Amino acid sequence: MKKIIGFFISLFIFGCITPKKEEKEVVVDSKPETEKIDSLSFFLDHYEKFFATNFNISECPGAAIVIVKDSTVIYKRGFGVKEIHTTDSVGVNTVFRIASLSKGVTSVLAGNLVDKNELQWEQSVKESVNSFDLKDKAQAKRLKVNHLLSHTAGLYKYTNSKLIHKGLPLKSIISNFKRNGVVAKEGTDYEYQNAVFSVIEKVMENATEKRFDTLLKERLFMPAGMRNASSTFEDIKQNPNVALPHKWNHYSKKYYLTNLHKNYYNVAAAGGINASISDMGEYLKVLLGNRPDIISKESLTEIFNPMICTSQKETYVNLWDGVTDSYYAKGWRVLDYRDRTIIYHGGNVNQYKTQLMIDPENGIAVCVLFNGPNNFNGPVIPTFLNYYDFFTATAQR
Repeated sequence: MKKIIGFFISLFIFGCITPKKEEKEVVVDSKPETEKIDSLSFFLDHYEKFFATNFNISECPGAAIVIVKDSTVIYKRGFGVKEIHTTDSVGVNTVFRIASLSKGVTSVLAGNLVDKNELQWEQSVKESVNSFDLKDKAQAKRLKVNHLLSHTAGLYKYTNSKLIHKGLPLKSIISNFKRNGVVAKEGTDYEYQNAVFSVIEKVMENATEKRFDTLLKERLFMPAGMRNASSTFEDIKQNPNVALPHKWNHYSKKYYLTNLHKNYYNVAAAGGINASISDMGEYLKVLLGNRPDIISKESLTEIFNPMICTSQKETYVNLWDGVTDSYYAKGWRVLDYRDRTIIYHGGNVNQYKTQLMIDPENGIAVCVLFNGPNNFNGPVIPTFLNYYDFFTATAQR
């Protein structure tokens, strides 16, 4: 735990700068216990000051944040602008690319298919997708759905990412895996993937005879009320309410507008989903176990179940204060944090930065979306955890 003195010094500094005025929606359940309202309000007041102040300092063009407690959205707000040098504010329905948060969405969809007996976690990848193969044909035959979703297929890190960037369709990327060797036996080594992860799209499509984007809409987006969510480049290009991507120029120390690009829509399961912060609020309710009609408690527990330890890997979450061990589950990172379990994932694509954290023990979850890289992106979740623990404990004394 950070020293209390340092904590309050930083808090006072944050409080000295007036944040921008932006569209804001704050909702607190009208019927929880009085002590809980006070505790949450105390936390939200201080975290908002931290977020608004540091967002302004970062000069990042736009951002959005949502916080859900149990089954209620208690905070939702857009910050800044969709496009630099305009006054077009980010709102709660403004769409961002959510980058690798897409992996968790894909795993929730997989859980839905498992619930309906259309998919099994131990299902053979090769038997489901005949065109999939590796140089090590025996390992290719042994690979299961579990291995795809947990980055434990045994291939080297980011295998075939160059093919993603070339814009090849997933079918062509899959056919190229036969040229790839392995670096470890399946299930024994964690190496982060995008192309390998997205083979799950074809597994799902072959199991249901429906397109991956159709499955997302019918099984998750529509029933959850994620009205602005989508998974194609065409969808985001046609949407008039989008937080456009921005690059940071290290020489001029300024942001500038860049183009939306098609990269990773060809592997949508790994990084091609679009959503607003309102959509992500409804999604957080699913992740907190409030939508058994979308994913059962058993399947939700399974996708959060650690598959491989990542404590010795060069993973940024291992640097967070309070994290003692880290793991990868199915589309999710799992952290041992101050004697409790935290579920987390981050994302980075096309200059968008994204963060999502679930604290099951306290029944609270948060998602943050940015439309440009910034130094604030890294500490936003660790600080959320520190503030929540400190201010809720303080309010209840």
